[in-house]
Amino acid sequence: MITVLFVDDEPALLEITRLFLERSGEMKVETARSALEALEKIKTRTFDAIVSDFEMPLMDGIVFLKILRAEGDQTPFIIFTGKGREHVAMDALNNRADFYLQKGDDPRSQFAELDRMIRQAIQRKAAEESIRGSDRLMVEIIGNLPDATFAIDSEGKVISWNREMEILTGVKASDMLGKTNVEYSVPFYGKPRPMLIDLMIRPEEDPGRYSFTNIRHEGNSLVAETSEARMGGKPATLWIRATRINNPKGEVIGAIESIRDITEIRSLERERAVKEEKELEIGVFDRIFGKSAHAWFKKGLDLYYKQGKFMDAIQCFDRVIEMEPGHVQAWQDKGVCLKELGRYEEALQCFDRVITLSPSNPEIYYFKGECLEKIGKSTGDFEYFEKALKCFDQALTLDNKNVNAWNYRGVCLKELRRMEEAKRSFEQAQMILRQSLQKSYD
Repeated sequence: MITVLFVDDEPALLEITRLFLERSGEMKVETARSALEALEKIKTRTFDAIVSDFEMPLMDGIVFLKILRAEGDQTPFIIFTGKGREHVAMDALNNRADFYLQKGDDPRSQFAELDRMIRQAIQRKAAEESIRGSDRLMVEIIGNLPDATFAIDSEGKVISWNREMEILTGVKASDMLGKTNVEYSVPFYGKPRPMLIDLMIRPEEDPGRYSFTNIRHEGNSLVAETSEARMGGKPATLWIRATRINNPKGEVIGAIESIRDITEIRSLERERAVKEEKELEIGVFDRIFGKSAHAWFKKGLDLYYKQGKFMDAIQCFDRVIEMEPGHVQAWQDKGVCLKELGRYEEALQCFDRVITLSPSNPEIYYFKGECLEKIGKSTGDFEYFEKALKCFDQALTLDNKNVNAWNYRGVCLKELRRMEEAKRSFEQAQMILRQSLQKSYD
């Protein structure tokens, strides 16, 4: 029986999802209406997989995921949230979520896809755990994985090329097994060249040299993207995770690579950028006809909070700032939108401006700290975690009940290896959440 914990603040969705997943008789779904309730359940039992909404009161799904990963919990995790949040997909993957699924208009196909993702994530975890013990078992498991995956030994020879890899590349396993000299890269790039998997057995190589982007180290794994690939004769953007395999002595005996095609996500982002540019042109005419700073700000809030159109909202806040350079809330909300888009350096400039204008605002120190934490995560530079920690401390000095500040403070302390302090921060956050929930129930 597969055990699943499903977290969402919508009771109706919790129930219908539970019923659908359990109808096969192979899954048992337990539900929670908040991340706090989920954390309490996880303390007393384990689950084979966790499915979580993104937008929830007090703690969103990404923060929930970060806490689990920071505490060493590697349970397969799927973010399940609404449309118009493409940026959340990358944030989820970057924080080691297994999958991201948008809530759609067709419940039957949507829940079927969720069922498939849960099973696939569990199978992949089992594979990664098992391959460390036996090369033979590794080949068998990888061969049956539903994710496009292949493996090489320490000499760079292909020892496994699963069915999904055959479908993705059009190359049969019988034609690839035993190949060396990075010949496995030809189906992706049209010529032999190092792939991410090669950098796991030759760590002295620089990933940036081979056009990989968004590169991150996660223990024995390396995660990156490339837009240099071509699939089916068309340009493709791939998200890649390569994992080094060591024997009990710590010696490298091979590596495994899984590939996901994120071309559609990137395409949606580009389409949105074109749409935003057109809407900006329309906005110029609004300006000519005398739209007030208040009207621009109100429009920006609507685009940001209700529609999730961050680029559109930024353009509105820019108009407000042009008219009223000291408009604190416009600077702050522009920074939040930039943060949501992953443009952290630009967001920091906005937050520093807010601090200059309104230094006693606790929210702004939290937002600045969150940006610094994300930069530290992507660069591996511990100095950013130290700076972020100071921001969260300042936010808590001004507002000691800021749950997210306590949580992110704990994440930074965890990254800085200050484990006892991190534990106390997470416990403080959970205590505040319990108190808040108790008040709401009362």
